[in-house]
Amino acid sequence: MRKYFTWIFAKPYLVRIILYFILVCLATIFSIASILSASNFLNVLFSQELSNTVVANPSLLDEFLSSFYSKIIAYGRVNALYIFGVIIFIIYFLKDVFTYLASFFIASVRNKIVRNIRNKLFQKYISLPLSYLSTHRKGDLISRLSNDVIEYDENVLKSITSLVGGLITVALYLIALFYIDYTLTFTVLIVFPIVALLSSFISRTLRHSSKHLQQKSANIISIIEQTISGLRIIKAHTAIELMNERFVHFNSSYTRLRNSIYRRVDLASPVSEFLGNSMLIGLLLFGSSKVLTSASISAELFIVYLVLFTLIIKPAKDIPTSFFNIKKGKASIDRIVEILKIKNQIIEPKEPVAFPKIEKGIVFNNVNFSYKEDLVLKNINLIFEKGKTTAIVGSSGSGKSTLIDLIPKLYEPTKGEILFDDINSKAIHSKSIRDNIAFVTQETILFNDSIFNNITFGSSSYSLEQVKKAAEIANAHTFIEKLPDGYNTIIGDRGSTLSGGERQRISIARAVLKNADILILDEATSALDTENERLVQEAISKITKDKTSIIIAHRLSTITNSDKIIVLDKGEIKEEGTHHELIQQDGIYTKLCSMQEL
Repeated sequence: MRKYFTWIFAKPYLVRIILYFILVCLATIFSIASILSASNFLNVLFSQELSNTVVANPSLLDEFLSSFYSKIIAYGRVNALYIFGVIIFIIYFLKDVFTYLASFFIASVRNKIVRNIRNKLFQKYISLPLSYLSTHRKGDLISRLSNDVIEYDENVLKSITSLVGGLITVALYLIALFYIDYTLTFTVLIVFPIVALLSSFISRTLRHSSKHLQQKSANIISIIEQTISGLRIIKAHTAIELMNERFVHFNSSYTRLRNSIYRRVDLASPVSEFLGNSMLIGLLLFGSSKVLTSASISAELFIVYLVLFTLIIKPAKDIPTSFFNIKKGKASIDRIVEILKIKNQIIEPKEPVAFPKIEKGIVFNNVNFSYKEDLVLKNINLIFEKGKTTAIVGSSGSGKSTLIDLIPKLYEPTKGEILFDDINSKAIHSKSIRDNIAFVTQETILFNDSIFNNITFGSSSYSLEQVKKAAEIANAHTFIEKLPDGYNTIIGDRGSTLSGGERQRISIARAVLKNADILILDEATSALDTENERLVQEAISKITKDKTSIIIAHRLSTITNSDKIIVLDKGEIKEEGTHHELIQQDGIYTKLCSMQEL
């Protein structure tokens, strides 16, 4: 994919790209024409006699130009100067128009390619396996979506445009130079192999260093993101100086690498400029001798030749520079492609079955699961019965959250099957399953938006009255009404302007509004104080009625009335029953209760 990365994203804009090439050709042709027209101007200005230069074996173009020149000079020297001046002005104007149009079309193509890459990356991010996100730094992922895409645009797309434009310009200018005097032009071509060899030497290690630079850039973003997120802990532990020293040290290393790369890139320009100037001096001496000793080229035509050659130096110099930048930008392509090539572990069915109207419940048949090698869940056999509340308890790391994550197909079982009534979850599309499940998690996820939009998150079809009713059930309506803008109040990043209990009640209101038949509560009250726990627990009691409810419990006092309690230990079901039945067994559950003095 990396080899054809740019082509994949540029293909939809092939017509505009071809049009860009045509416009660059036209702009270059008119640029050459404007300079060639200047030779006639100079001939009228400096020649003592208004006569044409005799050309041996003239071509059709020579004959046309000679005839055109004769008609103009027939009006006299002064009038001919004005006429040639107007002609040069018109040609220059057309050249500038075509140059602008070329830039207009290619800028649109570049921006749309960058837009599509960002869209593709973002779509990939939100579909990535949770296991990947949990093992990779957020700062690195953000850097690929921001820095790497910008780097790709500036170094690859911009350089490809410059390279193509440069090659077209150089080719057309060389044709014009050959037409004027081929012996002089052969001397121009001597320097190109030298430039190419030097370019290859300079850029040999550029790609590897650039990839290293992109990784360091991503690490800096990660450090900043982690520092801002953990600022409270950093200040509480007086670790400001420690974090500052770490950042300064890493930033210095990043700067040294950046200096090394840009010095290598910048070396291309002076090297090619030195070679171009050296050649210009040699050409000036060689061409002047031809003007003085032979009639193969006139003085005014040699001046035009020098102007054309001077103009060819910049695009010729840009060609190796573009190659350097493309090599440098390939590091960003590698990092973007690395994300795009990740396969989603959730395989959706080609012909999905509709989610059934649950009559029995959710069935786990001999389910095993592992993230890598070690099994996290082992031989899980259980039923979450319709309309009943099932609680899952166990020590940290026992596999409670992993078991719950299998239900909405956030992960696929390594072995075994999960059934909704009698239909295997693999036969149902994950979206269909998730549409029928409402979540309330321990870590309340809210967005920097209004309370209304947070409660209705995922759908725009709810009215304000429906949202208020859901908030009332979740014990959230009272505090929302007291806010400055009520349901239109912006609550900040992750709901930072609200207390923990208020955030949790908004999350419950979201679940109430969804009104799904299956409800999953993942330690929804574990981080709350007594008063907020009471309010949240009241809200939970309201919404679990007549629902197939699954509760991961940290505080066992909240699940004593559950219809069934599952005790997990090291990924296995060790005990199962009601609160009273498990207390009588005097096993793991009894020990957990005694630890909480229940």
